[in-house]
Amino acid sequence: MTDGRAPFVDAHASLMDALGTDATLQRGSGPAVPVRVVVHDGVARVGDYGQVIGRKTLVDVLRSQWQPRRGDVLTIDGAARPVEAIEQDDGIVVTAVLHG
Repeated sequence: MTDGRAPFVDAHASLMDALGTDATLQRGSGPAVPVRVVVHDGVARVGDYGQVIGRKTLVDVLRSQWQPRRGDVLTIDGAARPVEAIEQDDGIVVTAVLHG
């Protein structure tokens, strides 16, 4: 990696190791791939006027491990939840919104 991102990639990998949870991601009928994720549960969904209109669960995944897409299934401790949308992708970490 010659674009200067290597220290940031290493830092994110270290954070995932320290704060993450083991999970698997699966696309369609393909094999489940083990990944390390950081879960953000109960994140506020904010409306146009600053009011909280709901809550959502986000997961951070290292892009080098998996590039999630809508419909992928994330399984943590036997509980499976589909990816509803991609919230953010900075090229290093992808933040996905889980359904439900």
